[in-house]
Amino acid sequence: MNDLIENIVENLKERHPNVIFEIDNKNGLTIEPNNESGFKIYIQEEERENTIHFNSWHLHFENNKDGKNELLDYLIFGMSKSGRLKAYLRKGKEFKWTFETLNKEDGKWYPSGTTGLINLKLWQKTEIKYFQNDLIDLTEIKE
Repeated sequence: MNDLIENIVENLKERHPNVIFEIDNKNGLTIEPNNESGFKIYIQEEERENTIHFNSWHLHFENNKDGKNELLDYLIFGMSKSGRLKAYLRKGKEFKWTFETLNKEDGKWYPSGTTGLINLKLWQKTEIKYFQNDLIDLTEIKE
């Protein structure tokens, strides 16, 4: 196992003590939203790859330095107001999710990836719901 989750937990304890999280057998980390409009974050650490989940949306990363850094970028956006989860629903049931990031220069939201389930009920009206965390302030993050 690598030290990805250990490093995230150490950073949360030191820099963001108000964030509620739970470690799952040293290879999983759940970060809870702080309000109803937020979304749960789950990081799964495996030998070959690491996965980040925002509710049902997820993305896989290679278990190397570049993959870990990319996952951490998604984590930072997912914990802040600069990222949001766009959920597509039919009859109140979510079937597709897109993670979007805010471009501060033009004020527009851009998709970073979509995951979904097969939903062939095309005649049903699609609703969209947004989830957004406010766990960290990006202005406090230093490069």
